[in-house]
Amino acid sequence: MAMREQAARVTAPVTRRRGPASTEDGQRSRDRILQAALDLIIEAGIDQVRLAEIARRAGMSSGQVMYYFASKEHILLETLAWQEHKDTMRREAALAKVTGAWRQLERLIELYLPASHPDPSWILWLEAWARAPHNKDVNRFLEELLNPWRDDLTVIIARGVEEGVFARPAAMDEFTLRFIALLDGLALQRLQHMRHSSRKYLTELAMNAARAELAPGAGIPERPASEGEPQGQRGDG
Repeated sequence: MAMREQAARVTAPVTRRRGPASTEDGQRSRDRILQAALDLIIEAGIDQVRLAEIARRAGMSSGQVMYYFASKEHILLETLAWQEHKDTMRREAALAKVTGAWRQLERLIELYLPASHPDPSWILWLEAWARAPHNKDVNRFLEELLNPWRDDLTVIIARGVEEGVFARPAAMDEFTLRFIALLDGLALQRLQHMRHSSRKYLTELAMNAARAELAPGAGIPERPASEGEPQGQRGDG
């Protein structure tokens, strides 16, 4: 499956210029801070994390941390961008191993939904989303981070249409917007530990929604009753 060129690293908005990380040592130091921040945010949430603790976990001083980052919020957003960049590289490698548009779509859905409790990427997204309504720059930043997911979805749908296995959506942009919104809603169900929220079951629900739009009239394949989520909890897929 031909995907786009390697995704560029998105940079979080910041009110003032910080120290460069263009050297190898600088990038390593910056990545140590981001890894430390990620570990602490997963453990306690950003509101409970102090800059001094991030510095201690990274084996650095608070001054060294502030050389690269303007604030704790800047660290949060950069940690999200760092994690998303890694996730994008892993996703594109995983999708490249899958053939057939339906299977590629299913794999994309699996990768989008939270993999575990807690899921590092989703914890960061939730923390960042809480800031977006009050900050247009953060809003634009999150939109930019989501674009690679939309791009990969668009490529899969276009490939399926070309192969003759998908019906062409009336408006591709509207379809991708609607489908990503569906995945966000299913992801929240899983993050809240709601009933019937295994990743396997939620993937099946998303695939059924995709079939309704991309293969109208084909019907939804029946599953054995033992596989239906309402019959009882299944292990996480």
